Amino acid sequence: MIREMLVATAIGAAGVGLAPAATADPGPIYFDKPGHYASDVPGMNYDAHLTGPCTNMDRFTFGRGPGGEALQCRWIPNQWPPVNTGFWQASYALYGVQGIGAPCPNPQSAAQAPDGRPLVCLGDRGWQAGIFNHEGFTPN
Repeated sequence: MIREMLVATAIGAAGVGLAPAATADPGPIYFDKPGHYASDVPGMNYDAHLTGPCTNMDRFTFGRGPGGEALQCRWIPNQWPPVNTGFWQASYALYGVQGIGAPCPNPQSAAQAPDGRPLVCLGDRGWQAGIFNHEGFTPN
């Protein structure tokens, strides 16, 4: 009985030892900083938290949440009680720094202009400065 248990344990341990190591893929990392992605933009806030307060609503509006999700600092209209800050909200997939009017991959994409303004992909119009909100596209 003991011999069978030892054989079973040895076989199980060998199987675990030969199994490939499972690692979580954090995505493309640059500068060897965990949580930094190739599509990140200058001025990126790496301490952002979904629905947390923020103040950079005009330029350099992007951040990353604790799980690496792309977030954008935006004003929420009719916020009650009234506050003077924006809030981190989920963003479209981020495509780095792009030029205004340059071709873009798909309509649900975000980027940043060289001057720090947020850009959104408008299909045939390419990258345009502004955001989508409940009223549609708002130019910036």
